[in-house]
Amino acid sequence: MTKELALEILNETIIHNWYFYLLIFLLSALGAYIASLFKGAGNEKGKYLAIESSLKTIEKQVAITTETSESIKTAIEHDTWRKKELELIKRQKLEEYFLHISALNNSLNNEMLEKLFGAKVDYDSQCFDKANMIQSLYLPELLVEHHELSEVVEDFTRWVSDGLFLIAEQSSNGVENPQPTREFMTKQSELLSALAKPISKTLLKAREIAQELNT
Repeated sequence: MTKELALEILNETIIHNWYFYLLIFLLSALGAYIASLFKGAGNEKGKYLAIESSLKTIEKQVAITTETSESIKTAIEHDTWRKKELELIKRQKLEEYFLHISALNNSLNNEMLEKLFGAKVDYDSQCFDKANMIQSLYLPELLVEHHELSEVVEDFTRWVSDGLFLIAEQSSNGVENPQPTREFMTKQSELLSALAKPISKTLLKAREIAQELNT
């Protein structure tokens, strides 16, 4: 083999290798490009899924917030309605209480006249019992004034009971048409006068409560 022929063979091999490496390079470049396309598509899909997830989360939060707002609104409306109903009931009970206390002095005196002297008089035997119930259930603000009044009422009713005991004793001793003695009856005016101040204080407090309800 001559030197010239050897060079030609070597050059031919190099040329063939260059074509091979070029092909390899082009294929690699094409593969990288295709891979980048798939990667880009994956990134875009990921972004879309992330956005979709965020929108669903926001939608869910909005729904929860709306539901919570409606629940709060309903609760406030119910509370407002309940408060108005309670105020209406309290106002009605306060009026009833005021009427019972206003009639208390006259009612107790008429009860005494009927029980001790057999007088035919009109009165409400449960006047104070009704007032007592109303105060206990609806008017806690009147507790102090009502308690002071109840002590004086108790003194009066105890005095009437003592009078009934005297009448029963007279009857057992054969006294015709038994009645309380004058000495016993001298305490009547004192007890009725003792009722005046606590009744006045109780009615004054009731007016104050009514004024608060009406403002």
